[in-house]
Amino acid sequence: MRGLGRLLLAVLVGIVVLWIALKLFIGALKLVGVLIAVAAMVAVYFIAEKAIGKGR
Repeated sequence: MRGLGRLLLAVLVGIVVLWIALKLFIGALKLVGVLIAVAAMVAVYFIAEKAIGKGR
C-alpha cells in the first residue's frame, strides 16, 4: 500500500511540474514574440529614416 501511495504522489508531482513548465514555456514564447515585433519595428523605423534622409 505504501508503494502505491508513493507512486500516486510521484505522478501528481510530475503532473504539477509539467503544468508549471508548460505555463512558463508559453509565457516565454509570448515574450519572444513581443521582442521580435519590437525589433522589426525598430528595423523598419531605421530603414524609413534612411530613405527619408536620402530624399532630403
